[in-house]
Parts: sequence; structure tokens; C-alpha cells
Amino acid sequence: MNEPTYTAIPDTSDSNYWEFCSSDRSTTFVPKDKELHQELKRKAWALIQASQNKKNRKGHY
Repeated sequence: MNEPTYTAIPDTSDSNYWEFCSSDRSTTFVPKDKELHQELKRKAWALIQASQNKKNRKGHY
């Protein structure tokens, strides 16, 4: 089975990426591959920061 190649964190409907943990009151979505999830989060954060002007970037003094 071919695993899809992810370039961004997918919607929670993607059952290949997410595990579903349900309780009486809520459903929690947990990534199956935590390392991939961290990599995608870093990429997303870098894109967000690059799109901000210098004055609004986090970590700018």
C-alpha cells in the first residue's frame, strides 16, 4: 500500500494521517506519525512567519 506524501497537515477527515480517540464528551485527533507532524508544523510556522511583515513576526525585537 502506498502511503500518501504529505506537504501540509491534512484535514481531520484523513484517516491515514490521524487516529481518532473518542470519549463521552469529545473526539481527539492524534497524528499517527508524530515526527512527520512536527516537520509539517515547522514548515507551516516558517510559511506563516515569512508571510508576516517584519514588525509582526514572533521573536522580532
